[in-house]
Amino acid sequence: MMELGKKIASLRKIRNITQVQLAEYLSVNPQTVSRWEVEGGTPDVMLLPKIASFFEVSLDELFGMTDMEQINN
Repeated sequence: MMELGKKIASLRKIRNITQVQLAEYLSVNPQTVSRWEVEGGTPDVMLLPKIASFFEVSLDELFGMTDMEQINN
């Protein structure tokens, strides 16, 4: 399972979104997004649905859970 910060970085890069753009959408500092991506912290739980919505993914996908992992749990 991919770590949350790395998943956010991956989704952001795939969509050509800057850390600044994501930070503005979430109303956080760009340094906060950077810290998440290098595993220096994690987003507040209240931001997780907004992050998933921004990237148009489910919360399971945001956490890197595949369909097979969901079935096996």
